[in-house]
Amino acid sequence: MSKQLIKTVMVCHDKRVVADCVFQYLTHWLSPRSLLFVTERNAQFLPEPQCSYGADIDLHQIPHTFWTWAEQFDFNDALIPIAINTCGWDDSQLLQPDSYLLVVDNHSLSRTYLLIEGINKKEAQQFNHDSFLDFIYIAVSRWQCLRAEKQAAEEQKNHDIKSAKYLDELKYREAFIEKMKVVQNLAVDLSKPESLDDLYKAAVEAVRDQMGFDRAVFMLLDLKKRSFIGTYGTNEQGETVTEHDTSYDLHQLEEAYIDGLSSQDTSLVVLDNVPLYTAGEVVGEGWNGMLILRDEQEPIGWMSIDNFISRKPITSYQKEMLRSFSLLLSQIYIRKRQEQNMKLLHASMVDLSRCYTVSDVCKSAVSFAITHLGIDRMAVFLTNENCTVLKGTWGTDLQGQVIDESYFESDRLDQPLVLNAMKTPGKVVYADSVPLYHDTDIVGFGWTAMTLISNSSSEPIAFIAADNLLRRRALTSQNRELLRLFASNLAEVLQRTLAQEKITQLNQNLEGEVKRRTKELENANKKLELLSNQDALTKLGNRRCFDRLYQSSWQDACEAKQSLAVMMIDVDHFKQFNDFYGHPKGDLVLKAVADILRHYCYGSSNIFCRYGGEEFAALLPNKTCEQLYALAEEIRWKIEKEKIYHKGGLPSSNITVSIGFAQMFPTEQDTSCELLERADKALYDAKKQGRNKVKWTKLEAIATSLS
Repeated sequence: MSKQLIKTVMVCHDKRVVADCVFQYLTHWLSPRSLLFVTERNAQFLPEPQCSYGADIDLHQIPHTFWTWAEQFDFNDALIPIAINTCGWDDSQLLQPDSYLLVVDNHSLSRTYLLIEGINKKEAQQFNHDSFLDFIYIAVSRWQCLRAEKQAAEEQKNHDIKSAKYLDELKYREAFIEKMKVVQNLAVDLSKPESLDDLYKAAVEAVRDQMGFDRAVFMLLDLKKRSFIGTYGTNEQGETVTEHDTSYDLHQLEEAYIDGLSSQDTSLVVLDNVPLYTAGEVVGEGWNGMLILRDEQEPIGWMSIDNFISRKPITSYQKEMLRSFSLLLSQIYIRKRQEQNMKLLHASMVDLSRCYTVSDVCKSAVSFAITHLGIDRMAVFLTNENCTVLKGTWGTDLQGQVIDESYFESDRLDQPLVLNAMKTPGKVVYADSVPLYHDTDIVGFGWTAMTLISNSSSEPIAFIAADNLLRRRALTSQNRELLRLFASNLAEVLQRTLAQEKITQLNQNLEGEVKRRTKELENANKKLELLSNQDALTKLGNRRCFDRLYQSSWQDACEAKQSLAVMMIDVDHFKQFNDFYGHPKGDLVLKAVADILRHYCYGSSNIFCRYGGEEFAALLPNKTCEQLYALAEEIRWKIEKEKIYHKGGLPSSNITVSIGFAQMFPTEQDTSCELLERADKALYDAKKQGRNKVKWTKLEAIATSLS
């Protein structure tokens, strides 16, 4: 048997075969309960079972100190009784009596033992003294040889891997040097395009053709709008396509991309195994990179690059190449943008300076803007110093043709965009996805932009309005900046031309000057009149204003045979609020209520005034009872939803109002005080019935008024 096992051991190439032969030999001669090869692979005494026979031995119950004790035996010629260990471990709680240890391999990184459990003591002594150990020595030697052969093979493999990496490194480095030469040449080529639009397209094609990437798209970033806008890109076949009509919200980006834009030191972000998109639709999976362009530290755009076509991974050298390209492209883009702005501004000033009348200046401005500023339609509206009128000059029709719009005039300056432009003169304000108008008719939807230009004394001169009705291109920050600078040029020329026309007019007609000054005096008187009728705290009309307007509204309703309603609004528990928080906080409550009421002032039809203390009053002509009730309920609901917190154990923890209104068709036989009394009575009923309610009274017209 020993000869056959020795032959098997000597020719095998697997430690498990050696272990099986040892198990056969020992079970034949010693009949053990279990056998276990154990290997220590590190200095933390974490033994790993290799091969076993018989009952399982829980290595976790053997203390670390035992393996430290076993390390003193480099090699031995006999079985070592485990019971003689000097580490204080009682092996009888885990192992059968007469268990032994044999050192198989004393290599420092792979120390191996054979645990022999539960054999006959006499057989073990005979086994130690006779020649039975000869086979064990042979098997142990073969075990060590197999370990050495495996270790040598791994060392050779590691050496080959290092050599291969070194050769690849040389190859990649050579390719990187060549690519960097390409990048430097690209910097020269990309400086040649005449316009920014040409630069966007050239950059996309350079990344694809010269730098060897599959697909790219050039995106412009607009931090104010929290959006990004396309220029040119590549489709699924790698062909160049326009993407000027694409616009996305910034929150649609992956968080890693947003972090990259926020980090001033990041110029490239690459994500692996992510969805790849074309026009917002998923077309595959691969790596996607964001090559960030910056103006100093602020991000201004990026190029998105992916491997949709070839599916090749991106290398570290390609990443370094892209980072270098990012810096160069950013510099080229900024310089080209400045050059284009300067050229356009110079050209616009030349064109505008050739004009001698205000009409010619406005016509030239519209023609230049739609030709060079990347907008579809534009119009210039003159205004007065108080911004109370829009007077048309020149604009564009629905086909983008320049037309005379001097026929247009409007005093409706209460549109949100107009009001925002008035608040920030010299800046371009805009709104997305809004109705687009021609005269007063809605002709489409898109973005519309407006800016108010002023003279050197900060007096308003004109409004410039623009939109994207025709081509639907998104409004970029570049477009807005160009429009702002162009408006500055127009303001200078328009101010000068207006002054020249005024001088001519003054020279021709002194009487016109007298009338103008008289008008200014009237306007000043109107301003004084307005101030005398305005409540200083809420900026609504005061009691004097209400009384005056009430009489005129009563008379108008009598003559027109229309209805007139009075609405009384009272802040609930306002005295308790004042007592608890103080008058300054009470004033803030009145201002908040006034701001909500001001929202319902439509021109001269609805009039809201502060009637006295915490009470407000409104004049509402020619409305149905249903309309009045709906309006009152909306006002009551909005004030309650303001959630102005009110302590003090009251029925509501927030400020509320009670509203009462009355309506009638007044005639010459009626007295105006009756309508006020009924409205006041309705308010009293609302407060009496628990507050935060709306009550109303309707007075029918007398029979003669209906005949």
